[in-house]
Amino acid sequence: MREHEVPTHVQAEDRVLLGFTFPQVVAMVAVCALSYGAYRYAPVGPSEVRMAIAVLFGLAGIIAVVGKIGGRRLPLVAADLLKYRLGARLYVGPPSHLVRSEPPAPAQPVKSGPGPLKLMAKRAGKTVRRLSRRRKGREKTGGRMPFRPHRWFGKPRRAEADRENVNGNGKEKRRKKPKGFLAVMAAVALAAAVSTVPQSALADGHEPWRDEIDFEVSEPMEGRRVFVEALIVSGDRAAVTLRAATALDIRVRAFGGPEGSWLRFWGSASLDEGEAADYSLPLSGPAPSFTVSWEDTLGQAGALTVEHDRIPYPLPEVEGELCDLRMTSLGWTQGAVRGAVESECVTSIEHPVELQTVAGHESVSETALMEAEVTAITGTVSASTGASTASIPLVAGGETRFRLPVSTGEAIHAVGVDVSLEASLNIPIPPLTVLTHHPERVEQVTRTVHLHRPGDSDYDSQTVTVTHDDGTTESATATAYAHVPSATITREVTVDVLHKEHVKAETVERSPISRSRDETLALASGVGADDPFETLTLPEPEPDDPPAEQSPAGGGLSDWFNRLGWEWPW
Repeated sequence: MREHEVPTHVQAEDRVLLGFTFPQVVAMVAVCALSYGAYRYAPVGPSEVRMAIAVLFGLAGIIAVVGKIGGRRLPLVAADLLKYRLGARLYVGPPSHLVRSEPPAPAQPVKSGPGPLKLMAKRAGKTVRRLSRRRKGREKTGGRMPFRPHRWFGKPRRAEADRENVNGNGKEKRRKKPKGFLAVMAAVALAAAVSTVPQSALADGHEPWRDEIDFEVSEPMEGRRVFVEALIVSGDRAAVTLRAATALDIRVRAFGGPEGSWLRFWGSASLDEGEAADYSLPLSGPAPSFTVSWEDTLGQAGALTVEHDRIPYPLPEVEGELCDLRMTSLGWTQGAVRGAVESECVTSIEHPVELQTVAGHESVSETALMEAEVTAITGTVSASTGASTASIPLVAGGETRFRLPVSTGEAIHAVGVDVSLEASLNIPIPPLTVLTHHPERVEQVTRTVHLHRPGDSDYDSQTVTVTHDDGTTESATATAYAHVPSATITREVTVDVLHKEHVKAETVERSPISRSRDETLALASGVGADDPFETLTLPEPEPDDPPAEQSPAGGGLSDWFNRLGWEWPW
């Protein structure tokens, strides 16, 4: 039967099904299960839409599991790209942290005991004597030595080992460790090191001492590479203008969040000398900042960081009785600080008024809060930073912009804004009550009284019976009718009227009154400025050193063995 040895050091995965490895099979089963779950339980649309979503999800998952780029799995490639984008890729510190400024001190020789050169010479002498004995042995046997390569590696054959380990008395003797091959290899390594010393010394362009790292670090080139030409904050965004003093590759990162360490923005650009780039950076948290890292054509790198104390965020605001003020923008450009103050003013306000409510027999006055109509608001915005001041009329209900000239150079300009307001008020007041006192008096009042007498009529009849002498009776009836017509009877009547003591009140309408009201509000913030732009003149890049040419010393290692009187064993 033919034997096969499976190498365990080969980095190859087993293919268990259709050329896929076991992890790939498990991953594809999981992707199919998730696709079915998306089709079965996705709460969107009809079954056709869910089926399309499941198919797209399954294809994306299978591509991610099976696909490769340059022989690497797609998840690994994605992880590497994410690490490359988010991680630091340039060392921005000084080169003195990477290399030594002076060569290391030479090793001091050991005062007691043999030195390393003596030990190496002693070991080489032993090797020479052993090779001499072997040469004499070959001369005795006709110049032929038995081929025993296993002895070179210290593994004697088992039969010989058994015979050697047991002496004539049947006792096992101690096995000696084979040192011949190790000694030969040590001598060869020593000879190779010694033979390379003169060649390295004769190499063109090499120095006897090299830095601890494997690349040459150029001397840092002094000078600014990136300048901040403008920084204007509006709301929660910062408009930043960067100008390159030489050809650069820049990367801009903005940080924010509760602790000021969250990455909120990332961008990159390649700029030529004098070229500018504009960025709109998001601002968040109590301490936002942004960093501009760069790499020039010389391979040198660095960074510029603008801390939160140089960024006017959050912009100040203040609430007043007449107007609410907030700074909508504040920024710095070369030679000037610019800003804008927005005002939102009221149309009515309660204003205290010393008001007389009763007049005449009695007078009553009191201080009352009256609802006043604001007819006009005027004011002045006074902005200042250092020795520079400016006064601008206030635009009520709009934006008031100001500009302050400042000196050039890196600094933090503290900006103060004082706003003086004056409002014209129109206050409607209630009517005035006027009281009049009347004492007791009797007044004769004559009035004409008209009486109406209604008309009426009535009649009456009476029957009389007369008895005659003869005893007969005779009756007679008498009737009377009376009528009174209706009439109006007019008479003059004088009556005495008693008026008791009393106070009579009357209301009098009054016109609105005009008043004015003053108010002063203050805002304060600060913005950082950078040095003026200057171009950077880079030196011409030094030409690459030609490759070192080795000058062979003699005929190589075999010739060196011949000069020492040794026999070249190979």
